[in-house]
Amino acid sequence: MESKEEYLLKMEHVSKDFYGNKVLKNINISVRPGEIIGLVGENGAGKSTLMNILFGDPIIHETGGFEGKIIFDGKEVNFSSPLDAIDAGIGMVHQEFIFIPGFTATENILLNKEPTRYNFFSEIFGDKLNVLNREEMKKRAIEAIKMLEIKLDPEMMVKEMPVGHKQFIEIAREIDRKSMKILVLDEPTAVLTESEADIVIKAIKKLAAKGVSIILISHRLQ
Repeated sequence: MESKEEYLLKMEHVSKDFYGNKVLKNINISVRPGEIIGLVGENGAGKSTLMNILFGDPIIHETGGFEGKIIFDGKEVNFSSPLDAIDAGIGMVHQEFIFIPGFTATENILLNKEPTRYNFFSEIFGDKLNVLNREEMKKRAIEAIKMLEIKLDPEMMVKEMPVGHKQFIEIAREIDRKSMKILVLDEPTAVLTESEADIVIKAIKKLAAKGVSIILISHRLQ
């Protein structure tokens, strides 16, 4: 008999329809800590929808929610937004790039979680006038990039990068989340060359070895 603690994530009897069109019916998945699982199916099979339910995507709530139950880290959850999911320890790399082209690799990797440092004005006006700790930002970006074992300039503008490197930036941003317990990657190798895809697979295995669970979405078996 399995213990409640055996699985980090359980999605039980999950169903979802969009305006009468059933896209998911009675889906069950379980993921252990440090386990890598694949969700494989043709385009339109509902793979991304299932993960959007987990991630608290607004479109799920705006279209009537879902049926079923999600148990994450021992608690039943229904995240009201992606921010809530991130705070709980869930990371997700979407098919569409989510970055600011005019920012550097470092700025995008640390986006919305930038470390700051105290300065003279902070003493007068409070923490809102803290300044970015650029040195710490670069250090953390380099650490995340190092996990991918690629040559990537942390000071390079993302808009100047080849498409493969842009995908690496998306993944590095999630790697930097130290509280991450599970990472969902939606078609992460779709825009990559074979050698670049191998880099991603190696990084996934490293994360899993550290106890991070991985859900890999793909429509390809190879």
